[in-house]
Amino acid sequence: MKTKKVVKYACRVKEKLRVYRRHSSFYIGIHGYDWIESLKLFAEQTAQLMSLSPHKRPYYQRGRRAESLIKSTF
Repeated sequence: MKTKKVVKYACRVKEKLRVYRRHSSFYIGIHGYDWIESLKLFAEQTAQLMSLSPHKRPYYQRGRRAESLIKSTF
């Protein structure tokens, strides 16, 4: 997930004033899996929301791309 640069979609890795990263690689992997499962759960609601705001479509597509990259790691 780190090499594909999609970690920021799964969890907050580092805050501005922190010297060290917030979570371990193991935590990021587990949280990424949970993120994918929640996307499955809310897929229909997300599609309905995106139909209401088409100007947000590029952000939605970026998240879908991150989803596919994260799924490929599992």
